[in-house]
Amino acid sequence: MITVVKCIKQHSLQIENIDELKDIATRYVAVKNYVYSRYAGINSLLILNNAKKEIRDVWVKAKFAEQWCLPARYWKMALDEAIANIKTEWANIKLRVKSVTLKNENLTEDERSFILYVIKADKLLFSILKHKSIEKTKKIEKLVIREKYIYSLIRRYVRKYKGKVPYSYNKRSFMIDADMYSYKKDKNGLYIEIMGLDRGKRIKVKLKDENIHKGNLRIILNDDTLEIHRPKKVKANKNWSEDKVIGLDKGYKTLIATSEGKFYGEDLNDLLSKETERLSEVNAKRNKYYALHKTYIEEGKTKKAENILKFNLGKKKYNKLKNRHESVTKSYINQELNRFFISDKPSEIVIEDLTFVSWEKKFPKHIKRKLSSWIKGYINERLNYKAELNCVLVTKINPAYTSQICSICSAFGERVGEVFTCANCGKTHADTNAGVNIKNRKNDKEITLYTPYKKVKKILEDRIA
Repeated sequence: MITVVKCIKQHSLQIENIDELKDIATRYVAVKNYVYSRYAGINSLLILNNAKKEIRDVWVKAKFAEQWCLPARYWKMALDEAIANIKTEWANIKLRVKSVTLKNENLTEDERSFILYVIKADKLLFSILKHKSIEKTKKIEKLVIREKYIYSLIRRYVRKYKGKVPYSYNKRSFMIDADMYSYKKDKNGLYIEIMGLDRGKRIKVKLKDENIHKGNLRIILNDDTLEIHRPKKVKANKNWSEDKVIGLDKGYKTLIATSEGKFYGEDLNDLLSKETERLSEVNAKRNKYYALHKTYIEEGKTKKAENILKFNLGKKKYNKLKNRHESVTKSYINQELNRFFISDKPSEIVIEDLTFVSWEKKFPKHIKRKLSSWIKGYINERLNYKAELNCVLVTKINPAYTSQICSICSAFGERVGEVFTCANCGKTHADTNAGVNIKNRKNDKEITLYTPYKKVKKILEDRIA
């Protein structure tokens, strides 16, 4: 039986003493941010896999974590979560280094093999990053490389893709394990009792349903309620009966366009545009009040400044409307993706690998305002999740020039909005044209996932010639 992990949510009624939970969340994230600042660097690369002994046990012995005034179980959960995130960041860095290494035409096969080996061996990678001598293993000692150049290249790659030290701004979320909560039921319904800041005391929260969960839970705090998130394994359903490969082009006007000429999520653009316009109008008004607040502060009119913050710059209604829009948008995205998988019944979907494509360069400002940071990742995450849930294989292809060539004759054409124009074949829908090209590239033996875009263009030009 094939299973996938699904997030099960549970909601509470209004909480009277939510301030203590918010205080826990604030201290919890303070622990995480300290761990990020202290252990996300190169110097800590070798201790991440032994964090329990190298970090947690040291903190316990030195009573280091007492500064956050959190029960031990809380700061240990925060530490484990932060270390797991740092490990994920390093895994992403190594993937990026692998990608650019395979695309670098100035490297020999031996040099590529050397770099790919080094990024898998943390001790070798650490030594090179710290300018220390290394002991070459049998697998790499016979490789002929330009040592000084390759070592320098590895350092440049890691420095380029490592980016800033992680930092969490979310002070409304924390994890709890099975010993940090308990469910209690009485004639009024079901409650969850969560470990508080004081020893032996728990915070009692009334829940909307009567489902009892086990294992680690994530607590998400709202203004006066909370959500409980729990990962649960569910059975995957095979929705298709015969092999059917479909190419997908993801867009901002239409959620997805298929290689078969079908469109899903055509109202996404309108949904995002309305919210963008609403927020622009609201923020313009708020900016005037921020300016007025600053003026009152400079003039020493502290009472008026406080009234501006209290009555004109509150976040309760602002966040409520923003969160409502996010919920509606997420619901619409899931609904349209479900409709695609149920209606088209693909056994395999082919999509562009846009993992490392910069959205800053890809889209103009007015589109980037619509494609806010959460929605870009959400669409990709849900598409992959729905595919896994329906036992559908996901194949990623090289995205270079998929929207700039004709799917019929392979000649370069021009894309303007939703119309693609080919000098030989005339006009067609740009998204459908791209979807067909994406599907066709799956079986293209010359253009691999890691073929540099300049080489892709040369291959395409040679085919036309």
